[in-house]
Amino acid sequence: MTADFDVVVVAYENRTTIASCIEHARRLTGVGEIVVVDHGRDGTGAVARAFGARVLRDSTNPGFGAGQNRGIAATTAPFALLLNPDAAPDDLGTRAGLRALRANPEVGAVQGVITNRATGRPERSRGRELGPVHLIGRAVGARRLLRCTLVQTLSRRVGVLADHVDRVPATAETVASLAATAIMVRRAAFDSVGGFDESYFLYGEDLDLCRRMRVAGWTLLALPERAAWHEGGGSAASTVARELAWWRGTMRFSALWWSSSAWFIALFASAVQWCRLTARRPMVARRAWRALLAEPLQDRKFRDRV
Repeated sequence: MTADFDVVVVAYENRTTIASCIEHARRLTGVGEIVVVDHGRDGTGAVARAFGARVLRDSTNPGFGAGQNRGIAATTAPFALLLNPDAAPDDLGTRAGLRALRANPEVGAVQGVITNRATGRPERSRGRELGPVHLIGRAVGARRLLRCTLVQTLSRRVGVLADHVDRVPATAETVASLAATAIMVRRAAFDSVGGFDESYFLYGEDLDLCRRMRVAGWTLLALPERAAWHEGGGSAASTVARELAWWRGTMRFSALWWSSSAWFIALFASAVQWCRLTARRPMVARRAWRALLAEPLQDRKFRDRV
């Protein structure tokens, strides 16, 4: 019997979470092949194989997008669930995603609510495309303010911030961006835009994919059903490493896509974040400078030359 969808997981040093990920994926209704692309050296691939996954190894670790492209190319179903190795997919959300894709041929990708395992609260996994205001907010640590009821109330009235507070849509809604935590894609849509841009290493590639899908005329859909439970940060060596990776990927997206005025704001936000990071951890100053400013500036120069 033909599978409704295949699952692709890109893993890096995820030996402690991959078994749970695969076990939950195997229980999904209509699932076909589960492909794990293993970029690490800690034995994640061996665990995944023991739990029934097909494993593709590449210890050079070319990045999340490159791994996803390779995994999807190895599958055949008309839809693919692109799953983080520290996520446990929910059957209800997966079935809802399949129904939405089948009912709407213009929809290129769907994702339901992502619930953080540690907090029990929904993560920001859909909504507006990330913009300069989001970068400024992250640079000054404004996310902490969202815990305040008054700030939440005010944020709901500001369109660019509303999806940071109301993270569960009341009904299915068209959005500009989906975080690739447990995203279901239509193979035809994914292939039509050439898949992920492999020049991204980690973070930013989902923003880029969503932008190119929208430009190509595909619709992105957010659903109210839960798509997955998410551990979060399962592939990062430390919180600093994760933060640097986030800024590097996001600044690459900014450099390649944003207008001049938005780009200057992004640079300012990145410089503020560099100051904050190095004030707390002087030892990362050089590495942070490369990730937050030097390499993004090179990306912008490349973009302007093309």
